[in-house]
Amino acid sequence: MGVCGVGPHCSFCGTFTGPFSELQGLFTVLICIPCLEVHLAQPDTLLGLHDRGQPWEKWGCPIDGCGRWVIGPWELEGHTAAEHPGWTATYELLRLYPNQRQRVVYRRSAPLAD
Repeated sequence: MGVCGVGPHCSFCGTFTGPFSELQGLFTVLICIPCLEVHLAQPDTLLGLHDRGQPWEKWGCPIDGCGRWVIGPWELEGHTAAEHPGWTATYELLRLYPNQRQRVVYRRSAPLAD
């Protein structure tokens, strides 16, 4: 019988392949280098939350006060459009199976011109 468990992984895209950096906040989380580059390069950008330890709803909205979690990361695009004016969410499939990597990148929308 095999052993199942949750090891070190990026809290934003879920990859198990490092290297990882620690991101300090309310909680300390691990972040892979590609996600860290997005996080550091664009101050108006957030990364969707990813929790492999949850049985169903593994993907969360990172906007303060929201708390919405969904099963598939692509669901965050519609949620963001409906619930968070001024933000867009884009689902990105970075690598296919068997070592799939995916993430959701949130960006502030440009204000609408009158």
